[in-house]
Amino acid sequence: MWPASVLSSPHVATGRAAIRGSSKKSWPSGKQDNHLLLDIHFGMTRKQFYDYCWGMHNKGVFEDGANSTAVLYKLNGPGRLKQAASMNFYPVFKNDTIYKMWAQFEYDAWAPRNRSLFADSLIKDVVGLYTKWYPGNDFIKLTDPKRGTIFVKVDGNRRIVVGRKDDAHVNVDYTNLLVENVATP
Repeated sequence: MWPASVLSSPHVATGRAAIRGSSKKSWPSGKQDNHLLLDIHFGMTRKQFYDYCWGMHNKGVFEDGANSTAVLYKLNGPGRLKQAASMNFYPVFKNDTIYKMWAQFEYDAWAPRNRSLFADSLIKDVVGLYTKWYPGNDFIKLTDPKRGTIFVKVDGNRRIVVGRKDDAHVNVDYTNLLVENVATP
């Protein structure tokens, strides 16, 4: 997950106007995009999420993820990334429903000696894949002084942020802006 400073930094102010512009195209129209991954979506209850993942696990699509605290989805085969990769993900619940989700990608063959599979290549691959998976507005490239280059996409209520975590990993954060922007007492 990204620290709050990533999107609140004054260094990304020029990109914020573009992000607001892209969200204005869909929010005033009432468009909502709740799709996250496969059949996982914003508003899904904790029980629905667990039942869905259990079913996908039984079909061999999902596995136990990192430290058994995430769900592992293997990205192998055509139409995926340029190399076999792993995607660990897990949602964040508010009032027992999904309103955020994080994902972390890594090439399976990553090693310190294998420079072609570092995160700077992986991030381009992930943004390309996400452009296919999530049609609509384009990703906007921003520079953050702490995280470096990040890519942000807003379609209706769904914001997706893609960025490099370290040499091996790329993080993706999904946020339901309709829930995120609701003031809590």
